[in-house]
Amino acid sequence: MKSILYGGKWRRLSVFLPLIFVVFLGSACGRKLEKAYSFEQAEQRMNAQSGSGEGVRAKPFANSLAVMGNTDFNAEELSSPAFLLADYSTKEKPEPLAYRNPYARTYQASITKVMTALVCLETVQDLNQEFTVTQRSMIRDEGSSSALLKVGDRLRIEDLLYGMLLPSGNDAAVAVAEASAGSVEAFVKKMNETALRLGLTGTHFVNPNGLPSDDHYTTAYDIYLLLAEAMKYEEFRKIVGSTSYTVNYRDKNNVPKTQIWKGSNQFMTGERETPEDLKVLGGKTGTTKKAGYCLTMDTERISTQKEYISVVMKDDSKDELYSDMTKLLKRIPA
Repeated sequence: MKSILYGGKWRRLSVFLPLIFVVFLGSACGRKLEKAYSFEQAEQRMNAQSGSGEGVRAKPFANSLAVMGNTDFNAEELSSPAFLLADYSTKEKPEPLAYRNPYARTYQASITKVMTALVCLETVQDLNQEFTVTQRSMIRDEGSSSALLKVGDRLRIEDLLYGMLLPSGNDAAVAVAEASAGSVEAFVKKMNETALRLGLTGTHFVNPNGLPSDDHYTTAYDIYLLLAEAMKYEEFRKIVGSTSYTVNYRDKNNVPKTQIWKGSNQFMTGERETPEDLKVLGGKTGTTKKAGYCLTMDTERISTQKEYISVVMKDDSKDELYSDMTKLLKRIPA
C-alpha cells in the first residue's frame, strides 16, 4: 500500500518570486522578535546551491507580488509584532497595503503545513493512492493537534491532506511526508529546497508539521510568498476552502472507519464576521507557545474579484489574533 509515484509535474507554472532584503532592527508592541537575516546572509543563501547537488536556486523578482520595506506601514491599531496585507492577484507589481516587521524571524507553528501540502502536490502524481499510517505518526507531544489516526490505518493521500489542513493533524502531516518522499527526513529536505527555490530566505524547516524547534522558523513575508504559491493549486484551494470533510477509510484490521474533520478558521466557520463584500477563500492557522497565535489567509474582494493575502504572527491570544486580522481585512480597498 506504500508504493507512491514520485516526480509529479507542476500543474501550473511557478511565478518568479523576489529576492528580499531582510534587515530587522527592532520589535513592536513590547514583544521580542528574534533577529532576522542580515542582507549578507540572505544573499549568501539565495546564491547557494541546495544540498541535493541539483543546483536549486531562488528565483528573481515576481511582477505579481508586493515588495515591502523594513519599517511599519499602515500599522496603526494592530497589536501583532509581525503582520502584512498585500494584493497578489494583479498582473503588475502591487503595492503592499499594510505591514509591520515583515522580515523579522517568527515561528510558523502549523502554518508549516502549507509548505507540506505544496511539496506533496508537486511530488505525488496520484492523490488517490492509499498510504498505510506508520508508527512515526504517533506523536505524543502534549497539546499536539491530531487527525486521530492509528498505526495501520489506510487512507488516500488526498484524505491525509484534508486531515492535515482542516483539523491540523500533526499525525497526518507525518503521513503526508512519508507518502510523498518515503521518509520524513527526505521530505524535509524537499521542503527546504522548495523554500530556497521560491526565495523564502528567512525560512527553515526541520519537520512537516510545525512542532516547536529553534531551527524551524520563518517570516511574515515568506508566508505571504508561500501561500501565494500554494493557492495556484486547485486541490489546495479546494481543501483550505472547506469547513469540514467526511473521510471513510479502513483500519489495520480492514474495519471501515469514518471521521468528520473540521477546520478552525473562525472567519470560515462563522464564529467571526468577515467584513462586507469580502470572502475568505482559505488559509491556515498556527498556534504554539513559542509561535503565539498565527493566521494566514487568502481573501477575495467579491465586487472586484481581486485576491489579497494577509498574515498575522505571534499574537498573545486568539481574540487578539482575530481582532488584528479583522482590522487588516478592513484595509482591503473597495
